[in-house]
Amino acid sequence: MSGAVDYEALFRSAPTAFLVLDPELTIVDANEAYLNATARSRAELIGRPVFAAFPDNPDDPAASGTAKLGASLGRVRRELVVDVMEIQKYDIPMAGGTFDVRYWAPVNAPVLDRDGRLRWIVHRAEDVTAFVSAHDGNAEAAQLAGALRVRTEQMAAEIFARRRLQRRHEALEAVIDSLEPAVIGTDAAGRPVLYNDAARELMGDTLGEVTAAEWGRQLHLYGADGRPIGPDLPLLRALRGERVDDVEIVLRPPGRLRRFFRVHSRPVTGQPGVAAVVAIHEITAARRAARLQECELAIAKATARPEADGQVLDEATRLIGSILGWDLVEFWCWDEAAGLIHRAGRWAGPALDLPPGLPEFLAPGQGLAGRAWADKQPVYQPGREDGPLRTALAVPVPLGPHPLGVLVCYADVAEIPGDVRAGMVTGVTPPLGVFLARRRAERLAAELDRARDQYIALVGHELRTPLTSIQAYTEMLLEEAGLTGDQRQMLLVVQRNTASLRAVVLKLLDVAALRAGHLDVRRRPMDLALVLREAADAARAGDRTHPIRIEAPGSAPIVGDPDRLRQVADELIANALTWSAAGSPVDIRLTPGEHTAVVSVSNTGVPIRADERPRLFEPFFRGDGARHSGMPGAGLGLSLAWTIVEQHGGVIEVSEAGSPATTFTVRIPTNRLPSRHPGETGRPGEPGRSDESGRRGEARPAGTRPTTMGRQTPDR
Repeated sequence: MSGAVDYEALFRSAPTAFLVLDPELTIVDANEAYLNATARSRAELIGRPVFAAFPDNPDDPAASGTAKLGASLGRVRRELVVDVMEIQKYDIPMAGGTFDVRYWAPVNAPVLDRDGRLRWIVHRAEDVTAFVSAHDGNAEAAQLAGALRVRTEQMAAEIFARRRLQRRHEALEAVIDSLEPAVIGTDAAGRPVLYNDAARELMGDTLGEVTAAEWGRQLHLYGADGRPIGPDLPLLRALRGERVDDVEIVLRPPGRLRRFFRVHSRPVTGQPGVAAVVAIHEITAARRAARLQECELAIAKATARPEADGQVLDEATRLIGSILGWDLVEFWCWDEAAGLIHRAGRWAGPALDLPPGLPEFLAPGQGLAGRAWADKQPVYQPGREDGPLRTALAVPVPLGPHPLGVLVCYADVAEIPGDVRAGMVTGVTPPLGVFLARRRAERLAAELDRARDQYIALVGHELRTPLTSIQAYTEMLLEEAGLTGDQRQMLLVVQRNTASLRAVVLKLLDVAALRAGHLDVRRRPMDLALVLREAADAARAGDRTHPIRIEAPGSAPIVGDPDRLRQVADELIANALTWSAAGSPVDIRLTPGEHTAVVSVSNTGVPIRADERPRLFEPFFRGDGARHSGMPGAGLGLSLAWTIVEQHGGVIEVSEAGSPATTFTVRIPTNRLPSRHPGETGRPGEPGRSDESGRRGEARPAGTRPTTMGRQTPDR
């Protein structure tokens, strides 16, 4: 508030006589008026009991001054109230042992501490000897005494009313100074007349000299929309009679971080000298936290998009710069071919003029980005002098021993607060690290997938030619007339194993061709019911230990490739026969619909291991049961079935874990061509493909993997 009041000086120079006593009635202090009225010095009084300093006149047998004063002081001590005494004769001892006759109009008042306990007693004594001496007679004296009593009471009431007002004023000052928001009251001209410590800290020591009309320019105040504040300053609006609530203003001094405030302002009426008041609450920390959270969410959304890496990183740098208020943001990535880090994304504020010729590549340890890359930890540089941007922060992405990139942010401020630096490291960069790691994994997986397909095709082609020759020569040898029984038996074993191996090679080539899109599915009108019956008949001929039951209408016309769909039926039936319990049936059901034909193949047997289900449709995967039991196969049957169904625009799914039977369900469009080119066939386990594509009983979009998996086919 305004300058502090020197209450000690006021007490000393007060024109009314005051004496201060402690609760034991010992004199603590006296002002100059009291010393003059009693012809005493301060040294003669302080520390002495009041009645020892001022005894009754021994020459006056009727003296009662000490008794009456003692009674009044006792009432003040007991009841803690102000006591106004009648005019009384109380002679004052003088030098030489004589007493001077005096008449007084005393008032005694308690002074309490913060706990409500008596601290001091203030004794105010007005010398009325001249009034009493100027009138003779008891009647006049009584009349004068009454008039003086009224006057004394009025003066006492005024004094203590002023004291209460002063106490309230002091309490109000203490309350306002203890508030966290800055509070400023101004006169009608906008000049501050009341303000607390927070306001003085915010606006400087010259606050009282600057009118509200000048605040916007001198303090660099802006609105939430980024425009400078002029006549719309909340306090100026309050001076015009408006009530202003919850207005955001931004303090943007050059070379310093922005500070955000919420402002409330009111006009003030009925208070002389104060026309308006404003309360300013700083919300900078909350706003920075909200901006960091907003930036994290925006980056998470940007990195989830399928755009190229460069586009995503450009968008990420733009979001970080524009939302968090950086002047320049760069992202650097490792270039395997060059053995350097290169700038993969950049955003510069509209007011920043970048010099030409900035390097596009940096060696580890070179420059701020190179240092962060080499040190594998954040690098903070306040007070830079090599350009217009005085502060920089470089953060490896992700943190740890193997960074994939470096985020570098620059600002034209002297220093970045610790909460902003921590937020950049713990909140903003992790989504970028996840994005880089995911894209790197996708590239590696795609490269591995291509290499595997090339290897499959190479191996298949290299094996097919010698197998064809072996098979042809074996058949020729079997036609020889002079073979012994053992020779013929050995040739039959060679022929059988060669045929089995050739079937695996052909299946391998089919999978590779279908996955690469080099083998078209030839769709034409066909009868799916006929294909299933033929597959069931063929299975019965090869396995007479399990009943094979089929439930299908007389015909089920669809558009599809009958040869390829026969392969799907053969694989699913063979899988069911292999894993069925001894003597248990295999059930095949066809349910045609207006848009989709549904085929299910069911069997009962040992439950599927949960850890093997996610990999069931991967090429070459064979579970422990198939490997340890010596069951033949290469792990290609279900992968081939999945690929053919997908090429038809359908999906394949398996009953939930815990079901009493294992049921493979195939859903195929009855009259719809696939929505993609054959070369775009989805691959089980392909990076970016969701394993949570649907729930049991729901059709999935073409190209998505089933939610749950079934058993291995015999060759798995």
